[in-house]
Amino acid sequence: MNTPMPHSPGLRPATSGPTNALGFPMVGGTVVAAPPKAVTFGIADIWRILIKYRWLILASLLLGIASAIAVVMMTTPQYRASATLEISLEQMKMVDVGGTVSATPMTDVQSLETNYGLLRSRALAERVARDMNLAQDPGFANQESPPGMRLRQATNTLVDRFTVTPVPSSRLVQVAFIHPDPAMAARVPNAFAENFIESTLERRFGASRYAREFLLRRIGEVRQRLEEAERQLTMYAQQEGIVTVRGAEGGQGQNASDSLEGARLIAANTELASAEAARATAETRYRQALSGDPTAEVLNNGTVQGLRQQLNTLRTEYQTKSNLMRPEHPVMVDLSTQIEGIEAAIERESTNVIGTLRSAFLAAQARENEVVAKVNQLRAEVLDLRGRSIQYNILQREVDTSRTMYAALLQRYNEVGIAGGVGENLISVVDEAQQPTTPVEPQPVRSTVIGALIGLLAGLATAFALEFLTYTIRSQEDLEIKLEIPPLGVIPKSDKAGSLSEVLDNPRSPMMEAYASLRSAIQFATAQGAPSTLLVTSSGPAEGKTTTSLALARNFARLGYSTLLLDADLRNPSFSMDEGVENRGFSGLLTDAVTMDEVIKPTSIPGLSLLEAGQVPPNPADLLSDPSLAEILRKLSGMFDIVILDGPPVLGLADAPLLSAVCDRTLIVFEAEKIKLSVAQNTVARLRAAGARIVGGVLTKFDARNAGYGYGYGYGYGYGQGGKDEASRTRFILPGLIGKRAERDANPAEEAELGRG
Repeated sequence: MNTPMPHSPGLRPATSGPTNALGFPMVGGTVVAAPPKAVTFGIADIWRILIKYRWLILASLLLGIASAIAVVMMTTPQYRASATLEISLEQMKMVDVGGTVSATPMTDVQSLETNYGLLRSRALAERVARDMNLAQDPGFANQESPPGMRLRQATNTLVDRFTVTPVPSSRLVQVAFIHPDPAMAARVPNAFAENFIESTLERRFGASRYAREFLLRRIGEVRQRLEEAERQLTMYAQQEGIVTVRGAEGGQGQNASDSLEGARLIAANTELASAEAARATAETRYRQALSGDPTAEVLNNGTVQGLRQQLNTLRTEYQTKSNLMRPEHPVMVDLSTQIEGIEAAIERESTNVIGTLRSAFLAAQARENEVVAKVNQLRAEVLDLRGRSIQYNILQREVDTSRTMYAALLQRYNEVGIAGGVGENLISVVDEAQQPTTPVEPQPVRSTVIGALIGLLAGLATAFALEFLTYTIRSQEDLEIKLEIPPLGVIPKSDKAGSLSEVLDNPRSPMMEAYASLRSAIQFATAQGAPSTLLVTSSGPAEGKTTTSLALARNFARLGYSTLLLDADLRNPSFSMDEGVENRGFSGLLTDAVTMDEVIKPTSIPGLSLLEAGQVPPNPADLLSDPSLAEILRKLSGMFDIVILDGPPVLGLADAPLLSAVCDRTLIVFEAEKIKLSVAQNTVARLRAAGARIVGGVLTKFDARNAGYGYGYGYGYGYGQGGKDEASRTRFILPGLIGKRAERDANPAEEAELGRG
């Protein structure tokens, strides 16, 4: 039938599964959008933004350069002079370690950072201001202010303009000052160096002198307190009769062993222990003697031992003679009498020994009682002394504390004296500040470059901010990624003056070639080929839907399709066969007032017929809601190969969703660089909610010369309400079969006709 035309490059999405002739995915014979792609931002996008906002960026760059030049011309020249100082490492600090004086070096970082801070201190700046009498200089202080205020102002000026810059990897530091007067710029750093050296020496020796004076005062106070404490201790000891046998200088305080009573009690306790032991021994010996058993004292007695020997001899003799003689024998009686006499002597001697043991026991017991009484008496005296020694111990501790503090203060005083004598000037001037000959500010070249960079960065930032803050439909990728509908074509923006007919009659013009590509995409959008009924709509007015409807109708008719162009915009019709002649048209069909043969009129273009909108009804939405609409479109699709409906916009009206629900396919027209993304998304959502089968979208008025995407925030919708929007609308006049033609010229550059429909 008809051969397919090449589609625009870049429209074929990568997909798998059933596709149409153009490569778009299909589900159930309907073209669907490819899955959303990840949004990328590359060099091409950056170049596009730069081209689009080139004048803004250039203006910002020139403004930055001009601002820099103005600042340079208005800036007072400033001179900078610097002096170089050397800061030597502080050798040691005197510390007390175990009663000896040792040297500990300070770290290099601590020493340097401390001196840097002192150089930047406000106290040094105020000292320099006083030394140079800067409070009387109008360049440093307002002479109408009070003297104290002038000094503060001069100090603030010094602090603000004075800089301290350490030289890396060295012990050198540069001090610099900036001032409009080159001579003053050189004097101030030298004054800072001189006063810094003086203040450092004064601070070192002043601190040592203050420490010695403070320690002397403290030593005098502690000495006086020590003497007073010792006097009170001595007087109290005299009053209470406390005599110590050992010195309490060691700080132990008064206790029992330090007094005479305590010493006597200790001796008495020792004596009592001996008496108790002697009494226990005597008592034991005496008790054993009373028990009747021979005791050691009895057995060891010489008399008893002699008597026992005689007794044993007599008993032996008696035993021997008893074998020969009878007991009545005089010899035996005599031996028996002797034995009894010796036994009686032994008994008497044992009794004497027991008496001696008893006497020894009683004497030991009496001695023990005597010592116990003595110990009790001494214990009472010691307890009384202990009660009287409480205050004595308090006074003794006071004496010990004062003596310890006095010794520590004397030691610290000696250390400070040693440390105060060890010192040297650690600050020296390496290079004095010289009077500068050239100013450091302003620097025209540097300022101009900085101004240009700031202007360029500001322009770039503004351009990118405007780009990313304007969410409009700009390219086919936006249709595919953000709206998820197939992009069917891009219609360029024409910059040639001329009528609409001249543009549409030239098949080689870029616009008509783009419409031919769009027609080809629609032709192969479904598995059955071109849709029987195609609704062309847009988000709002003036996006180019009427021009697109007319161009598609002409292209399909030129291709050999019997085509009907139906003006379905019942609120603001766009097409008419004869200017000034009204017919009942599409609205008459909907009300059954006319027949199709009465309202369908062929045009001078072969194969193209027109069905005008007819009279504007009071409520077009109610009319389009009638069930007869689907039947009318079914009959029209049976009469023509394709019926193209130029519908009303979607947003703000119910007409387009009603028409899309009964049409075979719906084509959405978006004006590039104008329609907000949210508006376009609402348009697609409303149509899909109504059951529309969206064949795809087309971008109109695309400016390909700079490949930039425009922006627009304001979007008024005064469609069909009269006023400016209605007055600015152009009505297309199509010539009839008799050749009558009265078409208003169109100026595409002014967007009067090629896209306001």
